[in-house]
Amino acid sequence: MAVRSAAQTRIIPCILLKNGLIVRSQTFSVHQVIGNPLSTIRRFSDWNVDELVLLDISKGHVHDLRRDDLQAQYSDNSVLSVLQAVSSVCAIPLAVGGRIHSVDDMRVRLRGGADKCVINTQAILTPQLITDSAKTFGSQCIVVSIDAKEKGNGQYEVYRSDGQVPTGLSVVEWAKEVEKLGAGEILLNSIDRDGSGQGYDIELVKMVASAVKIPVIAMGGVGQYSHFATAVNEGSADAAAAANIFHFFELSYPIAKNTAKEAGVDVRGVVLENPYVSREPRYDLTERDARIRKRLEASKTPLPKDRPHTGKTRWCTRCVYPSISAAPMEFDDKGVCTGCRIAEAKKNITKDVWERRTQRLYDILKANASKDGSRYDCIIAVSGGKDSYFQTHIVKREFGFNPLLVTYNGNNWLESGWKNMLRMREVFDVDHVMVSPSIPMLQKLNRLGFIIMGDMNWHAHMGIMTTPMQLAVKHQIPIVMYGEHGYMDLCGQFSLDDFPEVNYRDRTEHFGRGYDWNYMLGLEGIEAQHLMPYKYPSDQQILDLGLRGIHLGNYVFWEANEHGKKMVELYKFENHPEPFERTYRQMSNLDDMHENGAHDYLKYVKFGYGRCTDHACKDIRAGIISRDEGIARVRKMDHIKPKDIRERWLSYANMDEATFDAIADTYRDPRVWARQDGQWVKDNIWD
Repeated sequence: MAVRSAAQTRIIPCILLKNGLIVRSQTFSVHQVIGNPLSTIRRFSDWNVDELVLLDISKGHVHDLRRDDLQAQYSDNSVLSVLQAVSSVCAIPLAVGGRIHSVDDMRVRLRGGADKCVINTQAILTPQLITDSAKTFGSQCIVVSIDAKEKGNGQYEVYRSDGQVPTGLSVVEWAKEVEKLGAGEILLNSIDRDGSGQGYDIELVKMVASAVKIPVIAMGGVGQYSHFATAVNEGSADAAAAANIFHFFELSYPIAKNTAKEAGVDVRGVVLENPYVSREPRYDLTERDARIRKRLEASKTPLPKDRPHTGKTRWCTRCVYPSISAAPMEFDDKGVCTGCRIAEAKKNITKDVWERRTQRLYDILKANASKDGSRYDCIIAVSGGKDSYFQTHIVKREFGFNPLLVTYNGNNWLESGWKNMLRMREVFDVDHVMVSPSIPMLQKLNRLGFIIMGDMNWHAHMGIMTTPMQLAVKHQIPIVMYGEHGYMDLCGQFSLDDFPEVNYRDRTEHFGRGYDWNYMLGLEGIEAQHLMPYKYPSDQQILDLGLRGIHLGNYVFWEANEHGKKMVELYKFENHPEPFERTYRQMSNLDDMHENGAHDYLKYVKFGYGRCTDHACKDIRAGIISRDEGIARVRKMDHIKPKDIRERWLSYANMDEATFDAIADTYRDPRVWARQDGQWVKDNIWD
């Protein structure tokens, strides 16, 4: 048996990068887009993680953050621009892999900010590369990744090319060989366990760890924090790595470290704040002001008569989602989007499994409820819509807990939405807190959000994801309840077995597009004290309280049409009395007239689709309408410019319609929109 020197065990997050975006991986074959790497790596740096592995699994050399409205941008679409951007927010040891074919490729990456290089396929095709690179840079820089698949009878075979091509090599024999050739470390990944959440393949880890003296990093299958310790205590791994779990939960890395330490693993202590990389992005305000000026100048530049597409849109073969979308999405080899695949998996969950999931939710609430009546049992983030009623119905009526309702008041209510929201405390016999920023401040944030990112509702998205968490800390309530996980529901961002929770990264990157509260400082006289509703609790406060933001849709079957009708029957919930212009559902977004109106119209301007597409996709997946019916509705409604722009928003934000249209036009994605004879045109699903 090989004998290795004792050292503190490393817990290592692994980021899988595909076309410049982080993906969740399942058995090396299903990749669901999670987000951009910059905010995630900043988060890991702030936690002082032991080491970070970044593996680029892209097929080509295109790295694309996709959206002009995001704060984070790459300088170009090369892997090196990604590495440069990553290095700017990375204050921890970084190992980089993907499309490394030569010593020169390694040199470029090491000069670009990597501390180690990870090789897999090329090491198999050209074993001499291991020796040459070890001689050039030192063995400590060379990590060989081994992707293993079980053959049966305790035998494992090495696969290459992102786990797609069998090699005939024995995993143990190949591990011994790469050690002889000069590798300094082995990253051992189980294809069978990848994304399963079932834990490491301990037999595989033990076999390799006992065969070599160089460090072995176990990877593949982590679904619980306790799994990290098993890789070390039972598998004799020198380090334990994981990808998916670190994207699912708040403070995932510190909790993983503490859990491993409690299990007897010798790990470095947890440090929540890195002096060199803060949790909140540190914005270059000079660059910010220049971006705003550039946007406004572009809006005053005459539009060209003709401008070609730079890409071509395709659509899911099952629903009506386009390939270029606001929600991160992938299509499989049959042309079916990840949103449809997750909806399909959801339909296959049996009643008894949903009952177990619901019991799991009850147990979470029970364990965190007030023991002596000195506080509320949980907080429910509510807007007063059908989903808010459904959440409160489950928690109060079916489970019997005493929640505090918390509402962020963005001042955009429809009359029916305002009435529904005010009735909640009476209907459910619960207390209700409303956080209402000043009207002048909301007017400024509407205007600034529109100019900076093409979204006047930035404040509302950030407010509803922040104020309930603030009140949870204030009142020491460890559970905050939200509805469905929007990105999982719409675009299949996660597996249904992931149970993703609210976290700072998700809030800032997806709800805020990378713009946190401090981006607005100094604009139109805004000071820090004016932005209190958008300041997230500190990591230490979250850790001390054990604060969790959980999504009801992970535990209770979520079908908005069904529970919307139920809320009308049980509680006289009021739908909108007249049809919306941009969608056919009349129970949607009553808390914010612009969500179905001006805000959604801007999504159409940017990406060529809108709320009707969102709703049609959900209803197609639920079997309520056919794809052809969905296409007909999209054709009728997605393009409509809503009246709330003229009737309310323009005067509210002190802007004229020509200026609005000109700024909006600067956000038209050139992969979607072309100009022909002075008119905007795009591909359509019915063409």
